[in-house]
Parts: sequence; structure tokens; C-alpha cells
Amino acid sequence: MISGPTQKKNLISLFESQKLGVLATQHKKTPHTSLVAFACSEDMHHIVFATPKATRKYANLLSNSCASFFVDNRSNKTSDFKKAVGVTVSGSVRPIHKNKNSKLMKAYLDKHPNLQPFLVSRACALMCLDINTIYVVEQFQNVTEIHLT
Repeated sequence: MISGPTQKKNLISLFESQKLGVLATQHKKTPHTSLVAFACSEDMHHIVFATPKATRKYANLLSNSCASFFVDNRSNKTSDFKKAVGVTVSGSVRPIHKNKNSKLMKAYLDKHPNLQPFLVSRACALMCLDINTIYVVEQFQNVTEIHLT
């Protein structure tokens, strides 16, 4: 459970301010990372992203749904060691039906309206990472672990 309103507000602010994050998948014992456009559900239990079906990440997720996702607010300056926040979420990914009435699809398109033609394409899958655990790293080494399930 997210421990307080300030922590939840800070996480929501980070997820809203960043358009891209890094998705980590694996095939057998080989890791694979991909930069993806994402949106987070209001309750912070889901990360939604779109991917072409003809990609390594999509194939990896179909064979192993376990994944992690990383987002941060670094500016690539020395001050990042004290000010940057990095968040890794882990959970399992599933394809979701593309329905314009879906809250997750709406959240994705509200954040990325320019990706609407890509999202509605038959070659694209809409994916949802159901979050089990959130790891927050602040001030370079202070780690907070939050379990949602």
C-alpha cells in the first residue's frame, strides 16, 4: 500500500510528467529493454502502453508476462544524485482490448493524442502492466518498496 498522500502525490506527479519509460522483458534468460510511451491508471495499479505486434518485446511478453518498468525525472546533471527520483514497477503484462470507452485506453490517448493513428492500427497491441510492487529510489540510495497486492 502507498504509505501516505504525499508519497502518492509524488508518484502521480512523476508518472504524469514523464511521457516515456523503459520496459524490461526477457526471453529465456536474455533481458531486453525498450523505450515506450506510457500512461498510468488513476489508482496507480496499471501502466498501459502500445507496441507493434511484430516486436521482440511483444513476443517476449506473450511467452513470459513478467516485466518491470522504469521511469525517472533525471536531468543529466550532478544535482540528480540528490534530486532525481527513479521508480521501478514490477508485475505482469496482458494485452487489453482496444475500446474507446476503456479507461486505460482513454488515459493513454489523453497523454499521447499524437499516437492515436498508431494505436488504432491492426498491427498494434494495447498492453497493461498490472503492478504488484513499486520501488522508489530517491537521493541516490534511499529505497522504498511498496506492495500493491
